Amino acid sequence: MTAEEGQGDGSDAETAERPLEDSDEFLYRQVHPRWIVDGEPSSQAFKPTKKDEGMLSIALGTKTTAENAFLHHTHALKLASGGTWAVTVGEVAAVALSSFEQPLEGSPAHGFIDFRDLGRKAMESKAKLLLVKARDRGCVYQPSR
Repeated sequence: MTAEEGQGDGSDAETAERPLEDSDEFLYRQVHPRWIVDGEPSSQAFKPTKKDEGMLSIALGTKTTAENAFLHHTHALKLASGGTWAVTVGEVAAVALSSFEQPLEGSPAHGFIDFRDLGRKAMESKAKLLLVKARDRGCVYQPSR
């Protein structure tokens, strides 16, 4: 979700970017079912798409749980997810990226990992490094089948 999609009255407080500092905080990422291969997220899972404008949406572990992030994504936002994977603020920083809190109307736990200043190759490389961390941790929430 981009900032524009979540804006209500356009107030600065609503879309303010605040850097995340707790290195142990989980950042929950919803992975589209098409991006899950043999139970594992593909390299696309942690790479922003064009519509993301370099801001990879995540849900903040200090504001929600992995399960509630999944439910918000699939029920409130009516988007597909095959499960929730996670990286930490510290893992994001370790690959020279930053993460931000960016609450949106209807999505108070929204944040993003900042890829905005990267070229395609650097973006892909860093996304793969985050993917390794998320895969090592495993799926942190998946609904019962």
